[in-house]
Amino acid sequence: MKKLILTMAICAGSYIVGAQTYHQSQFYSTPLLVNPAAAGNASGPYRFAANYRSQWRSTGSPYTTFTASGDAQVLKTASGVLGLGLTFLNDKAMDGVVQTNSISFGTGYHIALDADNVQRLGIGFQGTYNERRVDFARLQFENQFNGEYNPALPIGEELGSGKKQYFDLNAGALYSFSLEDKSLFAGVSMFNILKQEEGYMTEQFKAPSLISVMAGGDMSVGFNNSLYFSGNYRKQGTSNELTLGAAWGMFIDQTGFTSFRLGMWHRVNDALIPYAGVTYKGLQVGTSFDYNVSKQKTQSQLRNTFEISVVYTAEDKDQLMRLIQWY
Repeated sequence: MKKLILTMAICAGSYIVGAQTYHQSQFYSTPLLVNPAAAGNASGPYRFAANYRSQWRSTGSPYTTFTASGDAQVLKTASGVLGLGLTFLNDKAMDGVVQTNSISFGTGYHIALDADNVQRLGIGFQGTYNERRVDFARLQFENQFNGEYNPALPIGEELGSGKKQYFDLNAGALYSFSLEDKSLFAGVSMFNILKQEEGYMTEQFKAPSLISVMAGGDMSVGFNNSLYFSGNYRKQGTSNELTLGAAWGMFIDQTGFTSFRLGMWHRVNDALIPYAGVTYKGLQVGTSFDYNVSKQKTQSQLRNTFEISVVYTAEDKDQLMRLIQWY
């Protein structure tokens, strides 16, 4: 039983390897956690974003992820934009027995590729402090059963402190094209560059670096509609993941700054992800639900994953943008 419970804790912890391996379906609503170069590349002077994800809720012990970020354009000239960004992440599994906290601070600089600053090429870097921990006091072990469970009995094995702190680096590059009624972007990023030891028990392991490629666009279609599309490819070690999708937006007022959006994304060989959201001026709220289509029906039926995101982008008084960039 001791080995079984430890295995369960380790498996839960495998989903929580720090900010570089978090998993969210609405990747387009967490710009700084997808590409460090996104810092300062908003359609306004500053931006805030938050995302909450809960999966396996039907098991009674959901795995949850909360992220929050903020970035601002601290220097804007005709030749480029300098941005700063701050992110926070918290992952919990097994009712908080296993969890990770991560704080990242980064900067991005976006060089103008034309006189009108329509096209930009940016690079960005993040420094990250990560803390992983498992609360062994909340687990039950075989040696603690003597006719009945007695938590005062020794475990009989050295497990270590159950905590691990480490620093890491992330980097990315991003190309963007932005007009009043359309925008395009493409970028690549690398997380966990230092490959620090991340184990929180006596045994240690090094997670491989994560490579993330993301691209997409947003454009007006006709008079009262818009189309958004995006894709994200992630590779870490032998694991890889591809998510593709699009959303249709319908403007519901005369100004064109308020819209309702419906869409669908597909995480290949894993899940369909219907999306619904609204935008009002600089505020964007979106919800999604993962419907599993993988062959692992027994496990996938327990996922029951729900996600909600909130993004606010301040108005740029120097440039009127009808569409809010989704990255």
